[in-house]
Order: sequence, then structure tokens, then C-alpha cells
Amino acid sequence: MSFPKILGLFSAIALACMLPRLVSAQEMPAEMVKAASAEVAPELDESPDKSDTPAAQQEMKKEEPAPQKEVKKKEPPAASLPGFKAESPASVMAVEWEFLKANSESKDDDVAAAVLPQLSEWLKAYPESEYSEEAMLLKANLQLRLGDYRAAVVTLIRHTQEYPGSTLNEAALQQLNITIDKKLNKKVKGPLNDIAKAPASGDKAAALAAFVGRLADQFGEEFYAPVLEEFSAFSVRFPAYPGRDALQLSLGNLYARKGEYMLARLSYEKLIQVYPSSKYLVRAKRALGDVLANNLKDYLTAIKVYHDITVNFPGTDEAWAAYLQLPRLTEKQKQYARAVDVYEKIIALYPDTPEARDAYKSAARVLREDIKNPAKAVEVLNRLADKYKDEKVIDELYLAAEIARKDLRDIEIEVKMYDRITAEYPDTEDAPKALMAAGQSLEKVKDLEKAKEYYQKIIDTYPEDSLAKKARKYITALTPQQGT
Repeated sequence: MSFPKILGLFSAIALACMLPRLVSAQEMPAEMVKAASAEVAPELDESPDKSDTPAAQQEMKKEEPAPQKEVKKKEPPAASLPGFKAESPASVMAVEWEFLKANSESKDDDVAAAVLPQLSEWLKAYPESEYSEEAMLLKANLQLRLGDYRAAVVTLIRHTQEYPGSTLNEAALQQLNITIDKKLNKKVKGPLNDIAKAPASGDKAAALAAFVGRLADQFGEEFYAPVLEEFSAFSVRFPAYPGRDALQLSLGNLYARKGEYMLARLSYEKLIQVYPSSKYLVRAKRALGDVLANNLKDYLTAIKVYHDITVNFPGTDEAWAAYLQLPRLTEKQKQYARAVDVYEKIIALYPDTPEARDAYKSAARVLREDIKNPAKAVEVLNRLADKYKDEKVIDELYLAAEIARKDLRDIEIEVKMYDRITAEYPDTEDAPKALMAAGQSLEKVKDLEKAKEYYQKIIDTYPEDSLAKKARKYITALTPQQGT
């Protein structure tokens, strides 16, 4: 056999030996398999060798496979590389806890201050983990170490509500009492311990909601920053909790008490918009109106809010409060007719209240001074006298007489007011005074005979009164002397 044949046969045998390994690693192209078989087959076959003939060599050249394009393999993802092991969320949580715990033990306060917010975020992310009870107690200790005693108190109370069955609660309560005794007013100890009592319900969301709400309502101003943090944490953790409307109201009230009036407004408006069926809706609207009227001075919007309350929540305490606010605001905005209308609503809806009596007088004042309708003002004052049969009414009747004299210039209406005082309150010292006023007014308009009649009534009815002597003098002065 010639040397070229020997070389070709050796190459074919080597290729055949490598074939299984290539297939196991990557499937060989069909052309390569066919070529390898063509090289090996002649030697395995006992037929005469024809490969050295010129025709055979030409045929072999024709059957040589075309060179393959080199395909660049993509790098496998890191997760599929040998030796790569992805960390599970649980293992990350545990490693983070160990990291935070270790750094919390640093004697460097700057390190402690840096770790504290990270520990808070870790607790927000893993409130139910096996390490959370210890982590929350560690958070309180860091706060104490850094001098934030109020925040520590809130965290310690939170521990009792978050983990009521924890073996660490005894330590939390002990530290709570020590902190209150040494760093806070001891008067708050009882109420705070009451909040720290084990929750009655096993519903964690309800327990934490009650904790946040009570803390905000009772101690929100004193523990302002940590209470706000608890509001935020609860909202993120329990976004679908059905009692969030109550917390929203508490948050708005806290902002209002703290003087953060724009934040209070937004909190009330959020409750109104997000929870339109809430049982706290009318309370939120009243609180919103009060903040708008008393603090933000947005009178027009406040008027709208109060008006909505009176229309949609009649008979409620909030409607009553709205009616008391509305007239003042409408007068500020020079909505005088609307102010009178509100006063009339108060008179009609709350007739037996002191505010109703004030409403009569206020309506008369606005009618006289702002609307310039003195006749209507006199009418309102007469209605007041019809409603309230007491001596206080006399002042309003005198006022009606004054309006008739100065604004209406109507002597008849003026005298009627004096007559009413005398007729309805004859036993008062104002009765002879009213008769005297009537006589003098008539005298001014030159109705002298009528004036003399009123003076004579004083003499006849109240002879012992000091005005009787004056009445005689006036009569004498008005009576023509004989012979003159």
C-alpha cells in the first residue's frame, strides 16, 4: 500500500474513534458523518482497493465537504456556570440580619446611627421572620443609645402588639417602664402601658391599627415623628385593610393639632375621595371645613364644604357645627343674602337653642346694615319678640323702634314698638320709659295731642314713677294757657 493510502486510512480511523465523543458533546453535522464513513468504509470492505486510480482520486476530491463557517458560541448565563449558586431570599434575609446585628454592636455611635434606618427597613421587609422579634428589640435599644427616647417607647410598645406571644415581651415592657420613668413624664406611664397591653384579637392588622390610632389620638403631638413612621409602615404593609379610613382621620387630626394644616387638609380630602362610604365621612368633612376656615383662610372652599354637610347630613352634630360657621364665613365673603338664609335655617332647625336667638339678631343686623332692608329687619325683630316672651326682648323692640325712626322714618311703626313694650311688659321699669319715648317722638312730628295722651298714660298708670313728674311738665308745656 502506498504512503498516501496509509496516511488516509490512519486519518479515517482516528476520526472514527473521536466520533462518539463529539456526538456526546455536540451533534455532528450530517455531512461530516457521511465523510467519515466514506473514509472508513473502504478499509473495512474486502473488495479490491481502487482508491489509487486517477478516477477514484478525482471522485474523492468531488466528495470533500465544503469548509464549515465558524459559529461563535454565546456565553452561558452566570447562573448556569459551573460552581454558581444563586442565593435564596431566605438566605439573603438571614445574612442581612447577621450583618445588621453585628454592626449594631459597634461602639461607634456613627455606625449605630447608620445601621438604625437600615434595620428599620429590614423590619418593614421581613416583619414575620424568625429574627424580627429580636430585631425590633435591637431597634429600640439603638434608639435608646442614640437618645431618641420617644421613638424607643413607640418601638417597644409596637413590639408588644406585633409579637404578643414573644418571650422577649417581658424585656420590652421592663425597658418601656424604665424609659418612661427616667426620660419621660410619669403621667403618661399608665396610658402608654394601657396601649401596650396584649391585643384582644388575634388579627394582627387590627391590633396594629388600634395601636397606631390610639397612639396618634392620645400622644401624637408628643411622639410625632415615630407615630408618623408607624402610619407609613402600616399603610405599606396592609394596603387593603378595611379600617384604614379611621387611621386616615386620625392622621389628619394629628397634622391639624401639630399645625401642619396643608397636610391635614390633604389627609381629610384623601379620606373623602378614597372612602366615600366611610362612617367617618361627615367627621372628615367637618374637620376639613374647620381647617379651611380657621387656619388656611380658604373661606369659599370652606363654605362649600359646610354647605355640603348641611344638605347631606342634616340633623347631625356636624351639620349644627357647619351652620354655626357658615354665617360668619358668608359675611366675610360679602354673601349677605346667603348669610341671612343660613340664619333663617338655624332658626327653623334649631329653634330652642341660644344660637337661634342670636340668629334672629344677626339676621336683623345684616338686613339693616348690609342689605339695606330695614323694614325686613324690623320684621325679624318682631318675630324674635313673638318667640321669646322675656324681658330680654325689650332691647330688641327698642332696636326695632330705632330702625323705624332713623332708617324708615316711620313714626307709626316706631310707636307700635313702644306700645308693644308697654302692653307685654307693663310691670317693668321699661313700660313708663316706652310711653315717654312715644310721647317725645310724637311731639317731634308735631302730633301734640297724641303726645299728651302718652304723657297722661304715665301719670295715670305709673303715678309714683319719677317719669310721672316729667310727664306733667310736658303736658303743661303743650297745653295753651287761657288768656294768651
